[in-house]
Amino acid sequence: MSELTYSVLDPWKAPRLGASGKKIWVAFKAIVCGYIAYLLLAYAAHMIAGTSPVTTWQVYHFFPLKPTVEMGLIPELLWWIGLVAAVLIVMIGATGLAKITYRQLKGDDFYGGSDAWRYALEHGRSTVSTPLILAVLFAFVCVALWVLGWISTIPTVGPILLGISAIPAFLAAFLGAYVLVVLLLSLLYTPAVIGTTGEDGLEGAIQMFSMLWSLPWRTGGYTAVVVVTTTVGTYLLAVISVGAVALVAAVVGGVLGPTFSDIATGVRVYLPPECTLLTDLPSWFWPGPLAALFPSIGLNPALAELPTGVAAVGAFLGGISMLVVLGLITAYALSSLTSGFTASYLALRRLKDGEMLLEWTDEVDELEEQLPPETDEPVVTEETEEVTSDKEPADDTSGGETAGSE
Repeated sequence: MSELTYSVLDPWKAPRLGASGKKIWVAFKAIVCGYIAYLLLAYAAHMIAGTSPVTTWQVYHFFPLKPTVEMGLIPELLWWIGLVAAVLIVMIGATGLAKITYRQLKGDDFYGGSDAWRYALEHGRSTVSTPLILAVLFAFVCVALWVLGWISTIPTVGPILLGISAIPAFLAAFLGAYVLVVLLLSLLYTPAVIGTTGEDGLEGAIQMFSMLWSLPWRTGGYTAVVVVTTTVGTYLLAVISVGAVALVAAVVGGVLGPTFSDIATGVRVYLPPECTLLTDLPSWFWPGPLAALFPSIGLNPALAELPTGVAAVGAFLGGISMLVVLGLITAYALSSLTSGFTASYLALRRLKDGEMLLEWTDEVDELEEQLPPETDEPVVTEETEEVTSDKEPADDTSGGETAGSE
């Protein structure tokens, strides 16, 4: 079992706990699944708005932006549904990451990624329902305030009713603000709660309220530590990745010459809008050589001259490669965040309720208890006993015949 101090020192372990190939791979698959859901619904939203997929690809490529208001309410709503679906899918994958971290802190380093995905899918309903319960509660408060505002429009008595209900309206708005903070907190800690305890969505929502009410300063401080340490660790990984890309650009670009500049311009088109991890980040350190390494920096992809022919194919493949690198960096960030929040939740649960979740028995421990102990003695089964009982009379008969013959 890994030792936890159950203090602010535990969230500092987020970058180290997240630096696991198994966790990064699980996080990467979750990000890819969420991205595919967003991409399909975003393209569907633009199609409903009257834009053909070819036109959408020419304008946005892999990252369709939100349709404008002039395109209608349904396309915009469908785009938001795709974004929310992507977040929920990533949260389900983060539940598997929390489970791996939980087993790791219990001393089990052999809990696999496939087992984590199986656990995440089995408890996916709980992971999704926790923020949805809080979102419905927040929506209920907003609807109540809207009804109060509608009542205040009644002639003559409306302002009087508004003045009478001012205090209840303030309390409802205060409750709504509190629920909104808990909702944002649930997006971070729900995978840790479900991954460690396996509770349902209602219990997850209760734990969010309990954490913020019982330990507000510790919860905020632990969360800030996890975010800061993960940001620093991801930043360093991004710098190393940028250095690797710069080395490739310097060597390959020196060989290809202008052809590499055309390909680099085409690669920039396929990256997310305002991408700072792979392209703009080197300008913070090497503003001079930046123009030679990444000639597409500072250019509007819509106005840049894109490559044609074989260079266009190379730019497309290079763009996918850069997206994979960006996805791996993001996967490390997700792995570190989830690992840090899991360690923080274990510490907060100990400080809040006095419960050591690492001493709980989960389904993995129950399975290990059901396995027979490893011994050198042969295992006797019912079939073995039957065979032995059948052979014993035969041995006695042969022994009797031998004695009689003697």
